[in-house]
Amino acid sequence: MNRLVCRGIASDKKMGPYLNVKRLEFDITYRCNSHCRHCHVEEEKRRARPAAIAPDLAVAIIRQVTQAYRPASVMTFGGEPLLYPEIVCAIHVAARERGIPRREIITNAGWPRAAGPAWTVAQRLAASGVNQVAVSVDAFHQEHISLEVVERNVRAYLDAGIPRMAWNPCWVVGPTADNPYDEHTRTVLAALAHLPVATGVGNILQPAGRARQHLGEYLPPRQPLPTGSCADVPYAGRLDAVDCISIDPTGEVYICWDWSIGNAATQDLGELLDRYDPYAIPEARAILTGGMAALRALAQARGHELDPTGYDSICDMCRSLRQAGTRPAPRRDHAPE
Repeated sequence: MNRLVCRGIASDKKMGPYLNVKRLEFDITYRCNSHCRHCHVEEEKRRARPAAIAPDLAVAIIRQVTQAYRPASVMTFGGEPLLYPEIVCAIHVAARERGIPRREIITNAGWPRAAGPAWTVAQRLAASGVNQVAVSVDAFHQEHISLEVVERNVRAYLDAGIPRMAWNPCWVVGPTADNPYDEHTRTVLAALAHLPVATGVGNILQPAGRARQHLGEYLPPRQPLPTGSCADVPYAGRLDAVDCISIDPTGEVYICWDWSIGNAATQDLGELLDRYDPYAIPEARAILTGGMAALRALAQARGHELDPTGYDSICDMCRSLRQAGTRPAPRRDHAPE
């Protein structure tokens, strides 16, 4: 049987036991119209090429995934996805055509800045099938984006008929915490309270990217061996029960934070998904059977030492040790030069 080379999924594909795609996410771009101090996107990603995912690749991925799975939602975000509204709309048109019921976007609602283009974009989003918008507003985004622009764009989304809207703040500690950033976020939300938009749970500051540089005093202390499991981490889960995949601008297919199983632009997506077996991946098997202690033992057996400064989280440790595993271990047969 011929397979679609764009990473096709044959019609007789049998789903593997460790992956069932219920949610499909697209990191449209790492570019942004803002430069928030809490952003988890590393600077090198913001400068990387391509600047955004190719729309034909994104549409092909949706069609191919829905041949084998029945995802309940598709999410587009970034960076700022509305820097590339034509790509966002292409994805949501395809998602609607393939019967994905929840079609979501996360935006800072700060682009376009002019009223005319903003209205046009809102109409195109609604026409493409977007039915849920989460708007990132908080102390960080409002350092760069005026509430006047946010309100105007959100009113355009509402007038265009997008049915579900929610504010999506990032909290340093939490909604009731006593610190300048969370206090400012409460002020921002209060200033927007007259709009018919619900306030979502939002998220908590993550120790990654620019947050490490600018907000270290609010991050928990680094630990030599962080405790917990993947199931304890926001937006993560067990590696043998993956229900969400994320696609980056180059087509990389992620099952977890920076954990790629291949590239849909250069490899057969059906095979990538069908052959996924975490117990055949040494790092994943170690995590599943023995947690972070087992991952540490695996890294040390390969000659890779732990970071003496410790780790921000189990995700940070996992990522660091997995990346170390892709580099040659230091030689031990002679003294350093």
